[in-house]
Amino acid sequence: MTLADLERVNRVAESAKKDRTSVEPWRELPVGLLARSGVPLYRQLMDVLGEAIGDGVLPIGSALPTEAQLAERFGVSRITVREALQRLENEGVIRKQKAKNAVIVAKPSADASSWEINSIDDIIAAASGAELDIKSYRQETQAEIAPVLGLAPAEPMYCLRSVLRKSGEAYAVSTIYFPPAVGSRLSRRHFDDVIVFRVMQRELGIVLGDVRMTVGAELANASLAAQLGLPEGSPLLRTRLVYRTTDNQPVEIALTEYPADTFSLSYRLTLRRQR
Repeated sequence: MTLADLERVNRVAESAKKDRTSVEPWRELPVGLLARSGVPLYRQLMDVLGEAIGDGVLPIGSALPTEAQLAERFGVSRITVREALQRLENEGVIRKQKAKNAVIVAKPSADASSWEINSIDDIIAAASGAELDIKSYRQETQAEIAPVLGLAPAEPMYCLRSVLRKSGEAYAVSTIYFPPAVGSRLSRRHFDDVIVFRVMQRELGIVLGDVRMTVGAELANASLAAQLGLPEGSPLLRTRLVYRTTDNQPVEIALTEYPADTFSLSYRLTLRRQR
């Protein structure tokens, strides 16, 4: 084969490659296992696909790979792929089609501080990349919280106060209460994980059976405003999570305050089928 023939073969091969990727742009996606520690696999897959869509690697109007192709490409189960695709559809990024590949219909929202919470894995994913800046761990009294922990209003409990940071910037204030039987067995040095209930599981062998979330609103007092870098009186989104063991004993109450103009929560509701 002459040099000219070789160059012609290379041009044909390159042209064929371009044709394939123009029809199937997802072939430009990375290949390999998802390996971000502490982040659910479906969330990692969502982030990879969302970034590719946002960057135009996967253009609007193009089709995604099949569930089987995605599972093989990223080394995950099809259950993980289905969950990731369902979340992307809930966010309006893709449209799933019966017996056809899902189609990309929009770029992900630029608001990275909005997330959907339907499970404990979503709580973990929401804290991905965060750091726990501990301010204090000591006994305090809190009349509002004490009855939920089975304590008298003036009875002391253990309290962990922290600021949550991403890239060094404060984005939330965290206040976590523990009953004496739990808090007395922990010390400040134990809190090396932004997901505090994992500390209880690791250090005390506590097994969670139920988590209940309440969402509300409040205005920032002087302390919260200073920690979040906001004017006093700014609106805040407040979540309260009550963690209970398998025998229904409360072991942690976590209060988290976020600036209301930069954070939002969404939930997926399932309709009951008519009989």
